[in-house]
Amino acid sequence: MSEFRLTNEIIARSSSSNWAAAKLEWTLHEIYEADEPETCLCGHFPIKELCVLRNRINDARATVGNCCVKKFMGLPSNLIFQAVKRVRADSSKSLNAESLSHALEKNWVNQWEYDFYARIMAKRNLTPKQVEKKQQINEKFMRNIRRLNST
Repeated sequence: MSEFRLTNEIIARSSSSNWAAAKLEWTLHEIYEADEPETCLCGHFPIKELCVLRNRINDARATVGNCCVKKFMGLPSNLIFQAVKRVRADSSKSLNAESLSHALEKNWVNQWEYDFYARIMAKRNLTPKQVEKKQQINEKFMRNIRRLNST
């Protein structure tokens, strides 16, 4: 993995020509787990946890490995991947705040679902109706993650 290569690739796709300013132009657009190993902008291969970043100034896109996004860009992709793995293993587990915010931003959940989930996320004892609604939202989230994998 080459930090130098990653910074050059991001700067080349940015409006700013220095790293400190350029990395602030980027937001986490999507995350996905690749079916086949891919290569990060830094040159690292193989990677399966990928993040599509979007430049908010020029609308450029860059696909970067989760580790580089976390280490060099400081975006919460690793926390979203943790939630995906947890909920995939057990649909009764909770998403985390980062994955829930990502789902709202992407319109995978509506404001009511977001507010409901945020209220019950840390609770240990839920009513049967709350459990059912939470699992429906988890399924919605996982459907959208899988849909991204197949595109």
